[in-house]
Amino acid sequence: MAQKTVIKSFAELADVLGGEEPMVIADPETNGLVMSVDVSEETPDLGSLIIELEAATAALSAIARHVESVRVRALRDLERYDAVVRQLCEAEDICRRARETRLRAEQLAARSLTDEDQSAATRVVVTAARVERGAEQRTIEHRKEREWLASDPCLARALEQRARQQAEEQTRAAEAERSQRLASALAEARTALEAGQIEQATEFLGPLVKEYPNNSDVALLEQMIARYTRNVKASAIEDVLWEVRRVARRDPGAAVTRLETVDLEGLPEPLARQVFGEWARACARLCRMRGFTGALRYAPDPGRGVVIAPSGSSGAYVVVSSLGMGPTWTPGSAVVDTVVRRARPLR
Repeated sequence: MAQKTVIKSFAELADVLGGEEPMVIADPETNGLVMSVDVSEETPDLGSLIIELEAATAALSAIARHVESVRVRALRDLERYDAVVRQLCEAEDICRRARETRLRAEQLAARSLTDEDQSAATRVVVTAARVERGAEQRTIEHRKEREWLASDPCLARALEQRARQQAEEQTRAAEAERSQRLASALAEARTALEAGQIEQATEFLGPLVKEYPNNSDVALLEQMIARYTRNVKASAIEDVLWEVRRVARRDPGAAVTRLETVDLEGLPEPLARQVFGEWARACARLCRMRGFTGALRYAPDPGRGVVIAPSGSSGAYVVVSSLGMGPTWTPGSAVVDTVVRRARPLR
């Protein structure tokens, strides 16, 4: 005759299902036996397997019912826990206010100049002290109840889950707010760019580049602003070139001075070469006009250079003009021999 095993806890379920002993599933709602299964030591036939599967299904249903009942109880305890926490906060607030009132009344009683005022203040002291003691007692009771509730493993887990959910919600809210802020800033920057307000668009974009360094929309807008800036700059320089070509023959000095102020940073290479060519031609006219002989041109990089010429009886070379070379290359400053050796005749 087959033996029977009664499952008393869910922890025993896995061992029973994996063993060969018969089982009885206990229903926590009825405290009775739901099903009894005899497991033969011989190889089970199909019918036995079906019975075992039905037993496992019944056990799973019992587990689900138990999980739900525990969840309901935990939610009920969680509501009670929240109520206790609110009551604790209220008691602490009352205790604090009563203490402040008592201390103020004690100060007034000490400063009172009449017996009547001192008696009235003393009565307030007594009342406030009584309220303070009562609130302190309630605070102690609520704190103990809160700790007792929190000691329950199910409630502790429910509190952890809620805290985790709240943190996730806060993260999602922060991400949503961040996305909204990004979309708004991008829209403002695009509007400014479309209106030709390049400085304002750049001002809107600056914080976005730091906060969203890998955002494709920010990168695209940055490229658009850079392209727009280059186009505006190029258009302005083309106007300068037109102006220089118009005055270079009759006033090469003015043409050279005007070209020296041009910012070559970020210009397309063809346009930078045009600026350099016009500058070099204007410098050549200026040197001929001033009677400089032996003028040389030193160009370490494309679009950058300096025109030098011998000065005085010593024949030492000085700077006539420079383009894109920085503030150290001012007209009239001396030039080292290395630059002179590398320079080429100015034509």
